[in-house]
Amino acid sequence: MAAERPAIYISDLGRARPGAALSPTPRQNHWQTIPYEAEGVSGTMLVADSECSAPTLVLPLHAQGWHAIHLGVWTDWEDSVVRVKLSGAPCYTPVFTDRPTPTNSEWHSGFATLREAFWIHADLTGRELIVSQVGGRRAGLAYVKLEPLSDADVAAIQEDQARTDTKRLIAYNDAAHLEPRSLEGMRGELEHFRDSDFQKLLWCIGSGSETYFFSSVGETALREEWDFVEEFLFSWVEGFRVLKAQGTDPLTTVIEYAHSFGLELHGMYLVGGWVYPPNHGFESRFYYQHPQWRCVSRSGRPVTRMSYAFEGVRNFLLALFREVAERGADGINLGFVRGLPCLLYEQPMIDGFQQQHGQDPRDLPEDDPTWLRFKAGVMTDFMRALRRELNQVGEQQGRTVQLSAYVLNDEALNMAHGLDAATWAQEGLVDFIIPYPLHNVMDMDIPAYVRMTSGTQCKLYPEVMPRRQSPAEFRQKALDFYAQGVDGLAFWDASSAYRVGFKDEWSMVRRLGHKDELAGWAPDEWPSYRVVPLYSIGGLVMDEHNPYAAA
Repeated sequence: MAAERPAIYISDLGRARPGAALSPTPRQNHWQTIPYEAEGVSGTMLVADSECSAPTLVLPLHAQGWHAIHLGVWTDWEDSVVRVKLSGAPCYTPVFTDRPTPTNSEWHSGFATLREAFWIHADLTGRELIVSQVGGRRAGLAYVKLEPLSDADVAAIQEDQARTDTKRLIAYNDAAHLEPRSLEGMRGELEHFRDSDFQKLLWCIGSGSETYFFSSVGETALREEWDFVEEFLFSWVEGFRVLKAQGTDPLTTVIEYAHSFGLELHGMYLVGGWVYPPNHGFESRFYYQHPQWRCVSRSGRPVTRMSYAFEGVRNFLLALFREVAERGADGINLGFVRGLPCLLYEQPMIDGFQQQHGQDPRDLPEDDPTWLRFKAGVMTDFMRALRRELNQVGEQQGRTVQLSAYVLNDEALNMAHGLDAATWAQEGLVDFIIPYPLHNVMDMDIPAYVRMTSGTQCKLYPEVMPRRQSPAEFRQKALDFYAQGVDGLAFWDASSAYRVGFKDEWSMVRRLGHKDELAGWAPDEWPSYRVVPLYSIGGLVMDEHNPYAAA
C-alpha cells in the first residue's frame, strides 16, 4: 500500500526540544545523543538509562496528511521501553524491546540491530511527536519512519477499521501495570484496542473482597496505614490515593473511555484470590472476618480459599458483581483459572450430598462421578443466581449484561473443580467461555468445547498462549483455532507491560480477527516488524567483533 512511496526517515533526533535536555555523554536528567549508521538510515538516536529520569521531549515531524508511522528502537543490556504519543493525543503508547538473550550463543549480535515496528496510522498535519521515559526503565529511540498514504490508502484503512465482522478478539488486563492507576495511564491501557479487531476488554475489578475501584460492597485495595518500601506496592497505593483525591473512580473511567470508541468493557474477577502471602501486601478483610466460610480439605483442615457453598460468600459476590454491572460494565467475567478450588468438603457440601445420596462424600474417592456432579450442581446454582442478578440490572437499564467465564483445559479438569461449562452453555447462563491452558499445559480440548457450545448462544474464544510469539506463529495459531470452529480468540495479559507493548508482535495480534483473510496474507500485507542491521554506534563498528562481543 504505502510501500510504493518513498518512506521519510526522521533520524536526527538531536533536533528534539528542549535542547538543554540533550547531552552527548550520559547525564542524570538528560537524554544521551548517540550517532549511528544502519542499513538504509543513519542519524542520532536518543538513549536514557534506567536511572536517568530523562525529561519529556518534543520532536518536530514537519509532515502533512496521513502516514503510517513506524518506530526504530534500540537496546543493549536491559529491556527497553520508550513512551510516545502525538501532540493532542490523550495518552502515551509504550514500545518495548527485549534485550538479547544470553541463551543464544551469538547473543552479542543482537546489539548490532535496530528493531522497527509499526505504531499507528495518523493524520500528521500540525502534529509533533512527544517522547517520554518510563521511570526506572531504559529507553532508546533511533528513528521515526513515516510512510505517506494516498487518499485511496486512507479510505481502505478506514473501511477496514469500520468492519464489524472482524471484531472477534478478547483481551484481558489485570489493571496493575505501567501506571494504570492514573487517568492517563488507564486510558493508555485501552487505547491500544482502538481501530483493532478487539471487541471486548476484560478489566480486572479485583479478587477476594479487594476491589480495584472504589466500591461500596468490597474494600478498595488501598490502606491508609500502608507504608511500603517495595516500589510496585507503593505506587499502587499512591495511585489509588491520587485518584481518590481527584474523585476519579477507576472502573467508571475505563468503562466510559472504552465505550467512547466502541469497545466493550467487562469486569473480570479472580475467583480464588482471597488471600496472598504475608509479604505480598494485599489482604482480603472479608477472608479474615469470616473464617467459618473458608474451604475445608478432605481431612478437615481449613484452606486459604472462601467457599461458594456458603450463602454469606455467595451473597457478597452477587452484590459485588451487581455493583459492577450497575456502574455500566458490559458484563461480568469469572476467572476460574486463578485460585481454585472454590468448593471442597465444607459442612454444607457434606450435608447436601448426604441428603441426596445417603452417604458422606469423604468416604468416596475425590474423583467419584456422583460427587463431582454434586459439586458442579452447587456452582451451577451460583451461576444461575448471578445470571438472574445481571438480567435484573439489564432490565432496569434497558440493555443486556453479559456473563462469561475463563475455564480450564478440558471437561475432566473443569468437573474436578465443579465447573460444568456444558450446562452453563446449554442453559444460556454464559454468553461466552474462554478455555485457558492452566499451568501452561498448552493442550486444550477445543473439539469438546466446540461440541458443547454448538447449537447454543454461547460463543467460544480459546486463549492464545504463550504470550510472546513471532507474528508468523501468532497467525498460524489463529488459523489452527479457526479451523477447529471457534468463534474468536482471547489474549490474557494484553497490557502494555506484556503483549501490547511489543509492537512487532502486536502488529499481527491486533488483526487476528480477520479470519477469512489470514491464510492469504503475504508478509508485506500487514504493518509489521523488521530487524535493521546496525553498522556503527558512537563511532564503534558493530560487526562480529563489536564491543559487546568482548564483554
